[in-house]
Formats: sequence, C-alpha cells, structure tokens
Amino acid sequence: MHIHIQLVPIPPPPNHLPNSHDPPALFHYTTGLNLRSIITSGQIKPSTAHVPPDEKPVVWFSTSRHWEPTATKCSVPGTAGQLITAQAQGGLVRITVPASTAPHRFEDLPLIAGTAPSVCIGLLIAGLELGSDPDTWRFTLHPVPIALFREVEFFDFDKDGWVAVDMAELTCRN
Repeated sequence: MHIHIQLVPIPPPPNHLPNSHDPPALFHYTTGLNLRSIITSGQIKPSTAHVPPDEKPVVWFSTSRHWEPTATKCSVPGTAGQLITAQAQGGLVRITVPASTAPHRFEDLPLIAGTAPSVCIGLLIAGLELGSDPDTWRFTLHPVPIALFREVEFFDFDKDGWVAVDMAELTCRN
C-alpha cells in the first residue's frame, strides 16, 4: 500500500488578520558565530542553503520562547545537542522582533516561497523528529534589519535561561 500526501496551499482571504493567539513578538534562534555575521551585514538574511534556484529563500522565526530544535547545528537532539552547538558556535542566541516581521506560517511555504510539497513534508518530518512544533514556525522572504531587533540574548546554561546583551556593545566588539 502507498500513501500519497499532497499539500495544497490555501491563500488567506483578503484583509486576513493574524491569529489572535500569536504572541506580540517572534524569536530568531541562531548561534554566536551567525550573530557576528548578522551584525556585520546589519540584517538577518534569508537562508540560501539547499534552496533551489526556483524557490525563494526565507528567514525563519518561532513563536516559542524556548530554543528552536531545528536551529541546533548537530544531529544530537535535546540539551546535549544544544551544548555541542553552543560550544562549537560561540553560544546560543535568541533575537526578538515584532510579530509583524514574519507574518507567514509554515503551511504557507509552498504558496509564498515556491517550496516543493515534498520538501515541505521533509522539513515537517525533520522538525518533528527533532522535537520542534511546526505550528510555532513563521517566516518572511525579506531580510530583517537589526533596527527591528527588540532584544538579543545568549542562553546561559548555568542559569538555565536567556540573558540579554547590549547590542551597542556587541556592535563595537564585532
């Protein structure tokens, strides 16, 4: 028996309002090394890694205040993977932006970015296997300038929480 799944994107109706359950902010999860590139360029650029020429690259965000498992840079799940990533990549970083920055949901990916349904299913499965909740995923096609950053935080494993850093100080260091 073969099961075939086909994603059919449904565009939002005109004058569609965002889901009232969404928080007022979104979070971009990355690493200290990537933060350095973000500060140098002045923006979070859409990811072009493994994106075919006929697809539009996106910048990913989450509505979750907890580390996004798909941002871990190794195949080890959970806290162990986060520790390995933090050690190899200069720490775990969370950038807070207004929710309006990335209005699109994961299910909009085929329609908005032109992502093949088979790729969407692969992303969905990979995210679920890593412990992610795709309902929290949001994206934009546009670069996100640092002027939109509300807060930049590093994860402190000793305190088991996020610690805000001064963007002006970071900018001077980089």
